[in-house]
Amino acid sequence: MKQENEHTMTRREFIGWSARFLLLGGLLALIFRHGSSRRKTQDVCTDPKGYCRTCAALDYCGHPTARSFKAAQAEEGSRS
Repeated sequence: MKQENEHTMTRREFIGWSARFLLLGGLLALIFRHGSSRRKTQDVCTDPKGYCRTCAALDYCGHPTARSFKAAQAEEGSRS
């Protein structure tokens, strides 16, 4: 008599579980990438004209021009 092991997995079950894990991994990678990209500073200017004053990303921008602009604003604010 042949006994089946309760822990064996058919090929169809294996492919199904593999697909689930791949989708879950991809979803987690997208979530991590989206969440971490908002926190890190940017080094590329996103404003089409290159004006820091009108740029929406100024608060978290790490571009040297933006850092200089923020420092100048802070210095101007301390004088007033």
